Amino acid sequence: MTGSSMTEALTRATSALVGAHDTTDLLAALLLDAVQALGGAAGGLVLTDEADGLELLAATSHGAGEVELYQIQHRGGPCHEAARDGAVVSCRSAADITSRWGDVGEAIVGAGFTAVHAFPVTWGGEPYGALNVFHAATPQGDEAELVPAGRAFADVASLVIVAPQDVDGVELGRRKRLALAGRTAVEQAKGVIAFREDVPTDEAYVRLVELASAAGVTLTGMARRVLQAAVDGVPYA
Repeated sequence: MTGSSMTEALTRATSALVGAHDTTDLLAALLLDAVQALGGAAGGLVLTDEADGLELLAATSHGAGEVELYQIQHRGGPCHEAARDGAVVSCRSAADITSRWGDVGEAIVGAGFTAVHAFPVTWGGEPYGALNVFHAATPQGDEAELVPAGRAFADVASLVIVAPQDVDGVELGRRKRLALAGRTAVEQAKGVIAFREDVPTDEAYVRLVELASAAGVTLTGMARRVLQAAVDGVPYA
């Protein structure tokens, strides 16, 4: 995997996302790009269904599709675990695959794959699918490189699935106003912090970020807390 190949792939996907696109076609292209960027041989994308099972949405080859369907039927394997637990699943050898998943592992290895990564597809912190990359040889690069890359592809896949395509001018205007209102709150909160703590505004922004992180809230949420505290005349932290 190279940084340029991953950047190019994600750029293609995000560029298509903001224009008119066919969701199925875009996901199929994104999956293929993910496989190539991570040095895999094949890949699959599965989503949870209403019966708490999985359904196959896309596969880069017939063999990958068969492996995904086998996992779905047996309710086991890397895609099932990633979609269920919301955690990355990684096995870098055929022995690990068969030891971990028994018959499902044998099916994966029997299809010619000797390593696998499965990345959860999530929304709002909840998993609802998995993007799987199957390798025919030991993956190049270590987990510290492969895992963030795979997660990025899975996150973009989630945006493709969830993001609305038909946003009219009225709705777009509403969203822009919300974004600008949040920015206004942040700027005002910076002023409050700068005044109360007698620091420059750039340091006030860093302080606001720290407060938001410590409180476990968004930057806009913390900004509004600071502003309300100023109105009430009480400490904001």
